[in-house]
Amino acid sequence: MRTRFAAILAALAIPLFAVIGFANPAFAAYELDQAVDVDWYADSSRECYSNTWVSACIQKNGDDIWLKDNVDDGHWVRVVWWDLDGSREGYCTDFLGYSKAWTRCNKDWTDGHEIAWYVYYYTGGQWWAGPTQTTVV
Repeated sequence: MRTRFAAILAALAIPLFAVIGFANPAFAAYELDQAVDVDWYADSSRECYSNTWVSACIQKNGDDIWLKDNVDDGHWVRVVWWDLDGSREGYCTDFLGYSKAWTRCNKDWTDGHEIAWYVYYYTGGQWWAGPTQTTVV
């Protein structure tokens, strides 16, 4: 009886460990960053998007997300981003508001990876997402 029980346990354990050992999640946990107040400086490696409510840039040189709240309405603005290889995703949120001008989140993306991103902002009583951009860092 013990031998039979051990054999059944082993038969069940081997596939279980194989699945656990080789499992690869589609996405890692979200990286939640709060933007910090910094001084804007010129850098030609930035790819930007701007509308009436928010401006945002991805800076390839330094792996930075730049974010600016363009309207003094008391709502935060955000950049939602993800690595197109599925390894990382997250967002950078500016809680500092309109009075702080440009804010920044520093990321350490893998060189050569393509990052998709869009802005997220509030207007007209609802939240809106800007068009998705892609930037190779």
